[in-house]
Amino acid sequence: MPKKRVTFDALTAAAIMVADRDGFETLTLNGVAAELNVASSTLYTHTDGLDGLKSLVAIAGTHNLTEAVRNSALGTSGLDALTAMAVAYRRFALDHPGQFASSLLPPRSENDELARANAALLDVVVLVYRAIGLVDHEAQLAARAMRSSIHGFLALEHTTTSPSEHDAEYRYLLDALQRGLLHRHADVAG
Repeated sequence: MPKKRVTFDALTAAAIMVADRDGFETLTLNGVAAELNVASSTLYTHTDGLDGLKSLVAIAGTHNLTEAVRNSALGTSGLDALTAMAVAYRRFALDHPGQFASSLLPPRSENDELARANAALLDVVVLVYRAIGLVDHEAQLAARAMRSSIHGFLALEHTTTSPSEHDAEYRYLLDALQRGLLHRHADVAG
């Protein structure tokens, strides 16, 4: 009987589904192979083992997060865009826990595909800060601070059983980030 072939896209989709359903931490080659109804050795056509599989999920998950954040800001501007992006970031983390957890995976090098995916996510936020009026260096710093704050909050929330308990805390964080931005921007402009 001929060996069943698996496309790269099918492998990535199955790995994302398994990670979101069962948890990124428990992702295995055997689990994804079972989902695809193939032998785990078949997966080596597209990945170099478990680390490679986790990297595939992290890259795809980061691209998916970037798309969600970018789409949320369409038709908005300024602080409304930043709020929409932050809400979309959290919604993605809650709806896609495996992909969100994969976004904590560090890149293998400074210029690998995951590093570039992370940079693309940051660039979306930088664009909004530039539109608000921050110069490039300030926009970069503001975007990094925003992503670090939001990502840190969501990483902690990811470990709790009831995220809805944290709605008020998340709104407070977003308000504090915006107040800080407005204060800092006033200092820079003044």
